[in-house]
Amino acid sequence: MLEVLAKFGCASIMTVTVFYLLSKITNTDIQKIRLKQIWLILMIAIISYILYPIQYSILYSLSLYFLEIIIFKKIFQITIEESIIGCAIMMIILFFSDLLSSIIFMSNFNIVKIRTNPIISIVSNLTVSIICIIIININIIKKQVNKFYDDIKDKRLISNIIFFLLIVIDFSYILYNIGISAFFRKEYIINFITMVIFIIITYIFIQNKNQYRNLENEYDNLFLYVQNFEDWIEKEQLNRHEYKNQLAVLRCLTKEQKVKNKIDEILEDSIDIEGQAVTDLKNLPKGGIKGLMYYKAAIAQKQKLKLNIEVNIEKNSILKNLQKKDIGVLCKLIGIYFDNSIEASAESRKKILTIEVYELSDKVKFIFSNTYKKHKNMKDRNKKGVSSKGRGRGNGLYFASKLIKENKWLEEKQEIIDNYYIQQIIIHKKKN
Repeated sequence: MLEVLAKFGCASIMTVTVFYLLSKITNTDIQKIRLKQIWLILMIAIISYILYPIQYSILYSLSLYFLEIIIFKKIFQITIEESIIGCAIMMIILFFSDLLSSIIFMSNFNIVKIRTNPIISIVSNLTVSIICIIIININIIKKQVNKFYDDIKDKRLISNIIFFLLIVIDFSYILYNIGISAFFRKEYIINFITMVIFIIITYIFIQNKNQYRNLENEYDNLFLYVQNFEDWIEKEQLNRHEYKNQLAVLRCLTKEQKVKNKIDEILEDSIDIEGQAVTDLKNLPKGGIKGLMYYKAAIAQKQKLKLNIEVNIEKNSILKNLQKKDIGVLCKLIGIYFDNSIEASAESRKKILTIEVYELSDKVKFIFSNTYKKHKNMKDRNKKGVSSKGRGRGNGLYFASKLIKENKWLEEKQEIIDNYYIQQIIIHKKKN
């Protein structure tokens, strides 16, 4: 009778633990769980109790995983994709906690005794549960997991689902090997190290996805801003023209030299909204691209760069026929390349930045050419964490290369010619 109670107690402890983990992963308030959903939680505990094997089984772990996907989908009212990844993250934390627990208990007992002795079994399960709770409440881990999970709600990428399904299968197999291995023998150590490596890879995967999402959000916000900036700059051009005319009239009406000097000073110091950059960019279509180019050109001028712009596109340009989401992607790339050109040319001695936009044979090219200060790591510029200011700074070009891979209608090219660093974005006409 004691063994039966201990076995059901262990099943209940782990069921409550995985429920708590998933509530933290999905940011769900436990108090909102209704009575009928509690019966679903109890169902997992009962099935765990019935299927619980003396020897660790891969089939047992995977069966519970897929059962939990279905039941927790109903409990937390989430999509199947969210449940697959949420349960996978939960299983990874559970596996790692089980691994840490095995160090404590396998050094003193064999696996059969741990899983059959009532007291040892309950204590070992409580230990795993406590480790799980500690891990999910570590601030940095919780933040990364929550950010990643929130991203899944918006982008349920099949690559994420496949990755986590494979990780759960791999971990189940590794934990099985640890269970049948003698403690701290060669097989145990190899599997232990393998699992730690997989956990590190998973954490890096989640962290990279979060960084990519943060950068996307920044450029999405910039895209919304520059769309408004387009309308503002056109109105400002008209207002500024009228404003200058009125100041000119006032200057003619006054005989006071101090007043004339002040008017001249205002006209000289005013923002050059009607400058050559605005004139050069006026042929670009509205919708975000023009506003972004205005904005970045203003930044370049503020940095005192020698900015040259040339635009030559057709009246019915490919750019005019791009969908809103495609314009958003293109604006992200333009923002990244323009920022890199501004930063690199500002560091150089000549401070020259040239922007060319032209259309030929169903292609539009954005070409950014700038002088630069020579660095040793120019060959690695597309790698994550590499920038012209050294390792650990740059993510722009790394994420730009990922955007290019995801959008086959886009192409990029980078080269160095005559001490100019040249970056190209090539837009191909999309086939219907």
